[in-house]
Parts: sequence; structure tokens; C-alpha cells
Amino acid sequence: MVTSGQDLRRPVWRRRVWTTAAVTLSVFCTLLAMGLSSDSNTVPEWNYALGFVLSLVAAAALVWRHDHPWTVLAVTLISPLLFSTDATAALIALYAVVKSERTGRLVGAAGAVFLVCGISLTYDAHRTRDNSVLTMGTMRPDDTAPKPMWEIAWWIPWLVAAALVTIVVVFALLEQTRSQLTVAEHVRDRATAKTRTFHDEMIRAEERTRIARDMHDTLAAGLSRISLFAGALQVGGSDDPQKIANTAAMIRSTAHEALDELKSIVGVLRGTGGATRASGHQGIDAVADLVQSARAAGLHTVLFTDLQPGDVGTVSGHVTYRVVQEALTNIQKYASDQTVRITITGAADQGIRIDVRNGLSSLPPTVPIGSRAGLTGLAEQAHQIGGTLRAGVVGSEFVVDCWVPWSA
Repeated sequence: MVTSGQDLRRPVWRRRVWTTAAVTLSVFCTLLAMGLSSDSNTVPEWNYALGFVLSLVAAAALVWRHDHPWTVLAVTLISPLLFSTDATAALIALYAVVKSERTGRLVGAAGAVFLVCGISLTYDAHRTRDNSVLTMGTMRPDDTAPKPMWEIAWWIPWLVAAALVTIVVVFALLEQTRSQLTVAEHVRDRATAKTRTFHDEMIRAEERTRIARDMHDTLAAGLSRISLFAGALQVGGSDDPQKIANTAAMIRSTAHEALDELKSIVGVLRGTGGATRASGHQGIDAVADLVQSARAAGLHTVLFTDLQPGDVGTVSGHVTYRVVQEALTNIQKYASDQTVRITITGAADQGIRIDVRNGLSSLPPTVPIGSRAGLTGLAEQAHQIGGTLRAGVVGSEFVVDCWVPWSA
């Protein structure tokens, strides 16, 4: 049995009002049928008396029509099937059955109710004309003449029964469909809310991943430069006090820049970060500052740019900056004795190409080998905006080649 979601959510008082109305209507029709049968004297008294009692039982059973619809329907079929009484309770029970489920058994239920309605209306049609619901209200030719008996075709009670059953079934199906649509709307709303929650979770996860990448890039680049400055100071700085002072100043400046960027990233993570970073804009126009900082750290760096005039997309510029930053950081770790050649070209109709090359070094890494997640994360960022990134050994060089759209 499929219970209507609308019935489950319907207020108790409303169900009680409908139940009271159904029971009252059934009792009223039962009293009317008994009165018409007794006044007509067309059936024995015991017939309509037993029908009256059983119909009252059927009317009382309508209270449980939603909990046990099939049982209540069976109870309501007994009295009109055997005795001269009405079939109102059977029609009400059929409405509850049709509204509660939709299976092949409904055809049998509708057929049974049609049968008892036809029998009840046939009893009614055989009463005197004034006591028949089918002919009540017609004029008699002479008030002093005996009451005329049944004068209508035999099929009319069955036609009326078919019409009553059809009306009940149609209205019940419409109500069932409306209830199912209401339930479907609630299910859809819950699914939409869950989908929205999942979407928000995905956005937060992507943002956490982006922040983790920024923190990695910021810390790796800053700490690598500090390590190189400190190494240079350790090796050859003791002979020149001015060089010691300059190197210490660069270490301090680099540490401050990395700390400012880290504070900005943490502020975004906490929801308190502003729209700008304390360390400056990290776009394509800041690549020259990266190169200058790498040169100050001791790298032999050559930068060549050939960009069409115009505004580069914010995300594209940021990815370009990160690619150069990550490449320089890796070179500072693994090939600080090699010359770096950075080429950045681009146009609005061609996109931006970043090419970073350095010779392979036989020197050991200046810092412990990391997780190598920087270039992988940059490849994912480039892919998200429709770009590509490849990194690997080509001949005697290590090459980082990236392409990103112009206006992403």
C-alpha cells in the first residue's frame, strides 16, 4: 500500500472534519433509504431494517478508511449487496482506496462498488415513484390515484451507478496525483538543498586547495631565497662587511615579503583577508620583480617578454606569475649554478606562452627535496582555465612550458 504523503502531512483537525462529514453523509443517506423503503412497502420490513443496521456499521467503519481501506471497503459492500439500502459508504470507501494506492486491484474494487451501486439503485427504482431517488419530484397525474410504480428502463440505474463510480474514481485519482506532485516537490526541494550543500562543499574544498598551493608557493620561494642568501653569506661574506650587511638586508626583506603573503593567505582562509595582498599584485607585471629577486639571490637569469599591449586576465596573469615563481624556486634548489632563460610571449588571439629553461646541474640540492607538488598543482590550475603545463627534461635542459588563455 502506498500512503499519500499529503495525508501524512494533513493536520489532524482537517482529517477529523472530513471523517465527520463522511460518516454524517453516510448516516443521512442510510436514514433516507430506510424511510423511502418503509413508505414504499415494496420490500419486507426485515429487509430494510437489516440493511439499515449494516449500513450504520459501514458508516462507523469509515473512521478507519485511511488506515485499513480494503477492510473498510469490504464492510461497506455487504449491506447494499444484500438489502434495500444505499451504497454511499461504499462510494466513500472506494475514494479512500483509489487515493491510497494505484494497482491492478483498483479495477476489481471499482467493479464491486459499481455492482452494489447498481443493485441499490435497482431497489430504489422499484419503489413507488415518490419514494425513488431516480424519479422523486415527478408530477402525478392525480393526487387521489395510487402512487405509480417503476416506469423507467432497467439500464438507467446501472448507468447512474457507472456515472457515480466514474466520478468518484476520477476525483480520487486527481487527488492522488496532486498529493504525489506535492511529495515530489518536497523531494525535489530536499534534493536541491543537498545538491547546493554539496556544491558549497566542493567550492570550499577547491578554495582550501588553492590556499594550500599559494602557501606552498609562497613559503617555498621565500625560504629558498633565504637559504641561498644564508649559504652565500656563510661561504664568502666574511671578507666584506658591506656584503654581509646587504645579504642580511635581502634576507630580512625576503622574510618580510613571505610573512606578509602568508598573513594575507591566512586572512583569506579565516574570512578576514582583504581584496589585495600586502606584498603587492601577483600578476604578469610582477614577473620582473621575481626575476630581480632571483638575481639578487645569485641566479643567472635572463628574461625575455614579448606581450601585445592590452589587459591580461587576472587568473591568467596570476598563473603566469606562479609558474615563473615555482620554476625559479626549483632552480634555486636543484640548479642554482645554471643560467635560467625565461621567455613570455602572448597576444589576445594566441594566449600566453611561458617557457622556462635551465641546464641540468651535477651539484647536490641546496635544500632537502620537497614533495614536488608545486608543478602538479600549477598544471591543475592551468587546466582549470583551459591551459596546459608540461615540465620535464628535454635533452640537457629542464624545461617548463605553459600556455594559458589571454583573458581568463
